[in-house]
Amino acid sequence: MATEKSISHVNNWPNAAGFGDLKDTTTPISLVLTGKIPSYVNGSLFRTGPGSYTVPLTNKPGQSFKVYHWFDGFSQYHKFDISPPSSEYPDGKVMYRSTSGSEALKKEIDDHNGSPVSSSFAYRDPCKTKFAKFFTKYDQNCDTTAANVSVTINPRFPSPMSGDSELVAKTDANMLLRLNYETLEPEERFTWTSLSTDDIEKALLSGPISAAHSCFDDGVEFNYVLNFGKNMAYTIFSLDRNRKLKVEAVIPVSRSAYIHSFFLTKKYIVVCLWQANFKYNGLAFMWNRNVLDSMDRKWNPNAKTEWFVIPRDGSARHDSSKIKVFKSDPFFSFHSINAYDDGDDIVLDLAQFKDHGILWDLTVEALRSDTATGVLDPSKLGSYTRWRLPGVSTTKQDGVAVVEAQASQSMNNIELPTFNPSKSLAKHKYVYGINSDGKSSFFDRLLKIDVDTLEAKFWTENGCTPSEPLFVADPNGKDEDDGVLLTVVLDGFQNRSMLVILDAKTMKEVCRATMPKDKIVGLGFHGSVLLK
Repeated sequence: MATEKSISHVNNWPNAAGFGDLKDTTTPISLVLTGKIPSYVNGSLFRTGPGSYTVPLTNKPGQSFKVYHWFDGFSQYHKFDISPPSSEYPDGKVMYRSTSGSEALKKEIDDHNGSPVSSSFAYRDPCKTKFAKFFTKYDQNCDTTAANVSVTINPRFPSPMSGDSELVAKTDANMLLRLNYETLEPEERFTWTSLSTDDIEKALLSGPISAAHSCFDDGVEFNYVLNFGKNMAYTIFSLDRNRKLKVEAVIPVSRSAYIHSFFLTKKYIVVCLWQANFKYNGLAFMWNRNVLDSMDRKWNPNAKTEWFVIPRDGSARHDSSKIKVFKSDPFFSFHSINAYDDGDDIVLDLAQFKDHGILWDLTVEALRSDTATGVLDPSKLGSYTRWRLPGVSTTKQDGVAVVEAQASQSMNNIELPTFNPSKSLAKHKYVYGINSDGKSSFFDRLLKIDVDTLEAKFWTENGCTPSEPLFVADPNGKDEDDGVLLTVVLDGFQNRSMLVILDAKTMKEVCRATMPKDKIVGLGFHGSVLLK
């Protein structure tokens, strides 16, 4: 039997522990602090992502139900309670806890002996059908917490300015999951549809797909629901801080695509229909019950990307002719970064891929250092790209979107992009994210891009795999990058995770809070910071 030391890892950069089946830490533990927490970092960091990939089958001893795509991993939620320096703790204090979010779903899988009871992101296997957080079927007869919802997490649902707020996890399905603030345990799943009291709105919001990433402005949350079939359309809606839902526009489309995020400015909502098309008006998904088999894998280099621009003044609510359409060359993206109005133009930043092949590349086997055949190829990843939609108000139809800037794909590739949230819907100078330097089978460093010069700074540590960096501003700072980044890092050599705090200006370490050996936070997706 192979020992841990004899296991070979791609490029000697171990990350396999981050893709394993992890135990919960339901009783909070104190982490070992090195360095000093800044005085203004006082609150909680919430994280979400996969915490396991297998379900042991009770009636089939020795056998397990397995998922094979990174996006299909079973959810686990994490909370870091961060306290600044005090008389009792001169350097500050960090407490950590975690909870699995898919135990009810796992029980259903076990009860069905691993037979299909839901939908998946990746391929179906006749013997081991895969489930997914993205498109878990909503069945009112099932346990109301039986879901796999863990792409984004919002500690102030429905908006950061909500008084009566909740902790809610989201995914790329019309399904949300309410969590307990303290224990992180799932309490109730619900849909966007359930938040409307109008029958017409409910019909428009009855589709199976939504965006994991909402947009926010002044206490109002924006998102969409995609309806498949003959009357295929994206229904754009808003939800105010009082939980009043309103349909902003309905966009009839001849093709539908997997859209993980979109854009918002002070004047417009922008939905970019890049190339990740569902086949047969989306009915392929209803038949296949998984995303990848339902998507057109062939890339069409001649197909145009469409940018739908919806005015926020309500004029498009009953008149779809008010929606402007811009077109550009084809590309794919997971993540919008930011957007803002620039006179009569719209400026939009995103992490752009040359095609949608990445969707098929993100299997656990290809990402784990002990099973991957090579490093993560930087040339296949997304790059920071700025687009401009010129003369929006004067454009009749078929405006032309223009690339204004693009960072080097090989050096400055970026994913899970973030920025100083005070610059949301406004001109910004810096973007942060995870990056591949081609040293491991997964992302291996963090980067900071100056969007004006496209120059970059990096943070990396041998054998360490970082997660999405979240910005916390210094309230006494004057510059946009005065603050720190919070990132959860897997130390592959020590086989444990740590919360690392970096100076956002210099990308140098400020402090770290280290977990006990063999205590791991899975390599996941997104997080949120809730300051006191």
